[in-house]
Amino acid sequence: MAYKFGENPASVKRSRIVTKLLIDEARKVTASSPRVLREDADYAHQLLGWWTFANRQADLLMCAYDSGFTVEAAGQMRSLIEHTHFMEWLAEHKTEGLRALEAAEFDRRKKLIENLQRIGWEIPDDIQVGQAPTFDFPDAAAEARHRTLKGQATNVATLVEARSLRNLYPVYRYLSSHSHASLQTGEAFVDRDHAEQRALYATGKVTVDANRVWIPVCLYLAGKAISQFLVGDPMKKHLEKAAMDVGFGPLLSERMPVPV
Repeated sequence: MAYKFGENPASVKRSRIVTKLLIDEARKVTASSPRVLREDADYAHQLLGWWTFANRQADLLMCAYDSGFTVEAAGQMRSLIEHTHFMEWLAEHKTEGLRALEAAEFDRRKKLIENLQRIGWEIPDDIQVGQAPTFDFPDAAAEARHRTLKGQATNVATLVEARSLRNLYPVYRYLSSHSHASLQTGEAFVDRDHAEQRALYATGKVTVDANRVWIPVCLYLAGKAISQFLVGDPMKKHLEKAAMDVGFGPLLSERMPVPV
């Protein structure tokens, strides 16, 4: 039976159950020492690491929400959405995507070390910038494509907006306002208009039930990204059942392509 997906009590209840099932199935797969297809080994191993991270994040979120935490967990939910989209992106662009990530990571490491040097930190001898990665491009078009992919790999907001389910990006933007020092993070726990009256809220005014419905969506997309590169596609049937049980299948037709 297919259900109607939405930020409503019925979807929240089903999402809690399906999230746990997807995490449990993922644990079974990772505990079985899954093998990646030989031709996909370089980027598939990165995907496997991200998938493990994403499932642990989802588990952490469920524990946090069940323990009464609300806006404090926003950063984790935001990160889960980010990792989901990067997994899809890497699954699509494969070796080209991995090269872009390697180039972007070198730039980040270089900037960090240069910053440490400017402020006078003593940097251990075994921490070096290293050599910038170099790649042989068959033509100018391939090199231009690499620059485009590198740009996507260094601009999370642009990548997430471009790849997102139409209904998911506003969730990401909302979570961003609770992931940094902002008025929203303070206002979640206090009414500033109460003058001298005590206006504190012990667990915050923000509810997280709406966020829960997006956790299995993220796990579905992350699982789909990696499972295709594992021998036997072990998550396929579990992911298909999850989409039907929670009812988010129709949303998948609303994907927006990434221009490259």
